[in-house]
Amino acid sequence: MVIVKVSTSFFSKVKTISRAVQKATNDDIIVVNAGKYKETLTFLDSKTITAKSAGTVVIEGAILIAKEAVVTFENMTIQPTSQIFVEGQLILKNCVVQGGLTNVLIAMNGGTAQCEKTHFRDATDIGITLISDSKANFEYCHFERNKKVHLLVENSTVHLENCELSKGNQAIWAKSKSNAFLNNVKVHHHTGTQIVVQDHSLLDLKECEIKQGEGNGIYASEHSKIHLAQTIVHHHTLPQLWIQKSTLNVSESQIQHGSESGIMLREYAEATISDTLVSFHKIANVQLTFESLLNMTNSEIFNCQGVGIQLKEKSIANFIDTVFAHNVLPQLFITENSICTLKSVTIEDGKQIGVFTEKGASCSIVSSTITGHKNAALTVIDAELFLLNTTIHHNNGNGLFAVNNAKTTVDNCQFNHNDLAHIAGKNNSSIHISHSELIGGKSIFVIDHCQLDIIDSIIKDGTGAQIEMIDHINANIQNSKIIDGQTNGIIAMKDTSVHIMESQISSHKMPQIIVNDSSIIFKNSELLEGERNGFIIKNHAEALIQDSFISNHGYPQIWIDSESTVELKATQLTEGRESDIYVQNNSVLHATNCIIQNAKFNFNIQAVNFSKIYLAETMVDNSFGSKFYSENNSQITYNMDEIS
Repeated sequence: MVIVKVSTSFFSKVKTISRAVQKATNDDIIVVNAGKYKETLTFLDSKTITAKSAGTVVIEGAILIAKEAVVTFENMTIQPTSQIFVEGQLILKNCVVQGGLTNVLIAMNGGTAQCEKTHFRDATDIGITLISDSKANFEYCHFERNKKVHLLVENSTVHLENCELSKGNQAIWAKSKSNAFLNNVKVHHHTGTQIVVQDHSLLDLKECEIKQGEGNGIYASEHSKIHLAQTIVHHHTLPQLWIQKSTLNVSESQIQHGSESGIMLREYAEATISDTLVSFHKIANVQLTFESLLNMTNSEIFNCQGVGIQLKEKSIANFIDTVFAHNVLPQLFITENSICTLKSVTIEDGKQIGVFTEKGASCSIVSSTITGHKNAALTVIDAELFLLNTTIHHNNGNGLFAVNNAKTTVDNCQFNHNDLAHIAGKNNSSIHISHSELIGGKSIFVIDHCQLDIIDSIIKDGTGAQIEMIDHINANIQNSKIIDGQTNGIIAMKDTSVHIMESQISSHKMPQIIVNDSSIIFKNSELLEGERNGFIIKNHAEALIQDSFISNHGYPQIWIDSESTVELKATQLTEGRESDIYVQNNSVLHATNCIIQNAKFNFNIQAVNFSKIYLAETMVDNSFGSKFYSENNSQITYNMDEIS
């Protein structure tokens, strides 16, 4: 190896770098003294060109590195007048490559580059282009003020470590099956999208920061792949991550403070996100559209001025061990036939609604908690909702609000301390509740042609009517308890049909069951210990009470009024503190095979105002006084042999 010295000095034998290149043999070192050298350099074999200290040597001209050459520049400032064209290998150490005289600083065509502590700046178009399977590695390099894009990578691979890219239109544009690997890289202050990845390309970021862009942080399209690990993305004008027909993998990262959305998944995009914080966006923290897919685990969705996460147009999302909190609009918004599942999720302290599901969408929530919303915890409109092992509590609105053909299933859940009805339904919705507990509040309110099923559940301590049903409701209550309410247990009005089987209704301060212009079947059940009536059946209502036990009410245990009809079969009424049965105003009671006992009030059974009572195979006993009373064209028909 020979050292060839270059100097502009009068006494120097080699005054130009090109002369030194010609004179030196393969692998010789060319040492350049301070000065500015305007020349064209062509390298056909391997050379090293170095200055004693950085900033003292300026090369202005054209540079060509042939396919077999390995060329090293060290401590140089290079001002190319045309692209530095690399087919071989270029090594830059502690250099400055500065534009102004050419639109592209370095053009690599199947070549390789190894750059350390080098500054690439001021190209009128592009800093470096890599095409045709070129490969470049950059360590501790800085790209700045290259106007269009710092790195244009096409069918090539680039590695950046401990680098910075700033103040251009775009930082990196990777396309046509390219690969870009960034480790501990800062990308900031670009006027367009900071990183663009297209056409089956890969972007892999680890411990990076992408910030302060006027477009997107990252835009991916055409079946590309984006990997982010321990990376921070923040303060972009457009959606920070825009993923279209591509895949996204994010772990241990932060995506925050965007002017629009945090993550946009469009057109069959797929994302896997874990251990990540997405917060403080103005429109949505995450959006899924056009049949996109998201799997999110152990992450946080916080403080969006709009929607926490939005799914639409047949998108699918799965959430595990994730927290939604403090989002202004619905924390999770599912619409347009999208599907969402949540497991071990907390949705808390929303400014409006926790989960909003509409327009044919479907949502399943398992082993989760939904609490602290200023409006309803869950709203379902023309959609499906399935709840399992979930707690819904301390919301200012409803726990669950189902509207317009909504279908909801609640299994093994608990509702408590919601300011409005725990579960409310309206307009042809169906609500199926099983193995659940509703405590306090107003419990259940349904209206307008809904289906309500309650199985193996407990409803207790309600501050209002525990179950209220109005206008063509069809309800089935089986093997359940409705107890300890501050007002009524059940109210059914306006052509509602209620079927109660193997259940217990007890300890309400107002009449326990009111059936108004509606019908009820009450079988194999108990109605106990009400401060007022057990049943009030009125206004053309109909009731079948069979194989049941009714006991210990402060007012008449069964009050039948206003042209109503009751069939009482194989039922026992006992310990009433007033009459057991009171029938008035053109109403009718048929009692068969019953036991009616009273030891506290004169007249077990009363009929007034054109009413009729028919007793067959029924025992009536009153140890306090008379058993029957009728007046004003009313009648009680019974078999004397059957009365003791």
